[in-house]
Amino acid sequence: MERIYPLHEEVVSRFCGYPVCVIMNDGMRHFGILSSCESGRLHLNAGSGETEAATANAKPQVSKNKKGGKGKKEMAHKSSSTQVQTQAYPYDPYYYGERPYYPWGEALALDLASIAFLFLLL
Repeated sequence: MERIYPLHEEVVSRFCGYPVCVIMNDGMRHFGILSSCESGRLHLNAGSGETEAATANAKPQVSKNKKGGKGKKEMAHKSSSTQVQTQAYPYDPYYYGERPYYPWGEALALDLASIAFLFLLL
């Protein structure tokens, strides 16, 4: 663990994306991924409640025909029958019910004034 000091927004925001341990003035400890530090608040695990939809663009690609024609365009199409989908192990250990499992917990916002220590977990 490495202590992050002083607890100013400019200093703390350099460590966004890293796992941290926050010790509050009352002794409570919070662990998580540092998402942001702004407006006097420290945000942990900000993306944990969101589900990322990986949707492909459904529009067909348009390519110009290099042979002949005055700017004719052909539709480039993909054959789905030639695509092979392989997955060695279909079980997803981080998916529980409706939401995926996040080992760091839910999103959390903490006031900088109530934080006693902030440590970077290495």
